[in-house]
Amino acid sequence: MSEEEKLRAKKKAMSLLQHNDRTEWELRDKLKRAEFSDEAIDEAIEYVRSFHYIDDKRYAVRFVEIYHTSRSKKRLWQDLMKRHVPEEYISLALEQLEDGDSEALQREIEKLTRYKEELTYEEKQKIAAKLYRKGFSVNDIRRQLELY
Repeated sequence: MSEEEKLRAKKKAMSLLQHNDRTEWELRDKLKRAEFSDEAIDEAIEYVRSFHYIDDKRYAVRFVEIYHTSRSKKRLWQDLMKRHVPEEYISLALEQLEDGDSEALQREIEKLTRYKEELTYEEKQKIAAKLYRKGFSVNDIRRQLELY
């Protein structure tokens, strides 16, 4: 591994982080796909970490802050696990949600029932199934649809 490769890996890492926050796993994956050696990748990761450009805990908190109004807790958990964020950081980020899924669930129901004054039993069933697939609990869905 040459010093030139290490420098190119650092520059590539900085470039990848310029527009989007990424988890350490995502950055490592991108650098592997760019065919850098493991040593160059490790050095690039340590370099950007030293400037706090990657921080999986901060990433999890920001992700939850951004998406909590449109996704269930279960979906947020799954999305962060897909990005290989450690479970302890996901738990910390999700603990900050005060109202659980209710805000996101209400927003989704409003989207799905727009321009409708009343719903038939079949329409409620279809909406409930769609919301369940998005990770909301059956009891919460039923409760919110009864209020509708």
